[in-house]
Amino acid sequence: MKKNNISQTVLFVLLIFFASCKADKAQSENESKAIVVCFDRYNPKPYKTAGGIAHLPIPKVSYMDNKGNLVRYTPQTSADTIVLTSVDAFAELALSYRDFEYIYFPIVQGDTVTITMDSQDYPLLSSKYHPERNRIYNMNYKLRKGRTHSGLEAKTCLGSDWVRIAQSIDVIRANNWTSLLADYCPLDSLHSMFNSYKAAYTDTINLFKQQQIISDKIYNHYQYLLTLKDYESRRILNEDTTFYRRMEAGISDEYASYPSYHEYLDYYLWFTNQHIPTIRKSQGRSKDWCQTFDELSAKPFQPKSMQILLKRCIKEISENFSAQDVNHYLDKYLQITQDTTLHNNIKEQYNLSADANQLLLEDIQGKTTNLSLLLKKHKGKVIYVDFWASWCVPCREEMAPSAKLRELYKGKDVEFVYLAYNDTKSSWKKAAKQEGLAEIENNFIITNSKNSKTLEAIKLELIPRYIIFDKQGSLVEMNAPKPSDEQATIVINKYLKQ
Repeated sequence: MKKNNISQTVLFVLLIFFASCKADKAQSENESKAIVVCFDRYNPKPYKTAGGIAHLPIPKVSYMDNKGNLVRYTPQTSADTIVLTSVDAFAELALSYRDFEYIYFPIVQGDTVTITMDSQDYPLLSSKYHPERNRIYNMNYKLRKGRTHSGLEAKTCLGSDWVRIAQSIDVIRANNWTSLLADYCPLDSLHSMFNSYKAAYTDTINLFKQQQIISDKIYNHYQYLLTLKDYESRRILNEDTTFYRRMEAGISDEYASYPSYHEYLDYYLWFTNQHIPTIRKSQGRSKDWCQTFDELSAKPFQPKSMQILLKRCIKEISENFSAQDVNHYLDKYLQITQDTTLHNNIKEQYNLSADANQLLLEDIQGKTTNLSLLLKKHKGKVIYVDFWASWCVPCREEMAPSAKLRELYKGKDVEFVYLAYNDTKSSWKKAAKQEGLAEIENNFIITNSKNSKTLEAIKLELIPRYIIFDKQGSLVEMNAPKPSDEQATIVINKYLKQ
């Protein structure tokens, strides 16, 4: 009996030992799959071309988290670290360059890399334990040499404003529009640069595969990334309204763990919208995204891809349609995707259940009010209202003249009110600080932009937009002069004297 007890005890200890070893091994395997990304003073600055072409800022870093969500991230300016996880042989990291283009890096599972910048803010990767991989990670940096215009890849120029400049060069020269001339590049030169790049790219990844320094999986992914570049280059000059069908073969949940796949689907949506006549005629404006939603929802896409596509449609619909339309398509979206998170976020963001008879406002500290209360508070003063948004370039160009206008009327019976329209709270707060509005008393975000009868009454469709209330709180100027217009002071003074 005693011997049996000893045997059972030994067996129990051995089982614990092997279980512990198995757990340690599993933990070790999980750690080896993690990818550590260290940012060393990675802080690219806003960029304008020689002729002044600029883009609105895009997220500096994008990656997929372990739940399959796309994460947009801005590293700390001095040093920062993120950890990527992947069940695949690699994880993909996206880094923006000059706010015009994303560079996608398939980073090998288990690696630790440091990201720095060259003198032109181009990202450079350095592997801590496998320096031989630096040649692979930075291959795009080498391939760009001599094949860029305005510091950007030829495919970026072919997919953007440079095409319009090249097509209108005779008119531009005749009018001596020097800023546009500074960005001019002939289309055949852009095509030649891109073809040279594609040939060199293909030769390089073929060599890597031949030398067995990249796996078949990574080789195939690099080919996929080249296809993505090719789609961007075709956007403006492509006249085939059925081109989107070619891309549908590449729509698969297999790629949903890559940030580049989201850009792929963006291009697919662009080509899809060109197929819809009403959108094509209106230069792709957002007013027909309901039709895009309806077309996409009838296609046999896999669940993750369908959700990404319809989520983009919902975003456009929520920013450009009435509360009734938004609610209708949110219900459709929920029925197809079962994604309650986006459904609830949109409801909350646009305050769709709020009192439609009021223009609801929230200040930077989170305190709420409405336009009616604001007018009562400042009765006896002229009120100059500025409708703007963080994403609106013309709006933000007027902020410096607006600051001068505020200074001019300091101590007088004039109140300047800033109302952020169709904006997110995080973007609005950041922009408000940048534009010197954070400390201003009358700086608000509209929390029911899509559900306010007030905005319907003043027919607010485009921003920037400026209106003026007189000292009695009556709306007297539906389209007031912008701050940089010399007529602004004349109009304000007229109501100030009354």
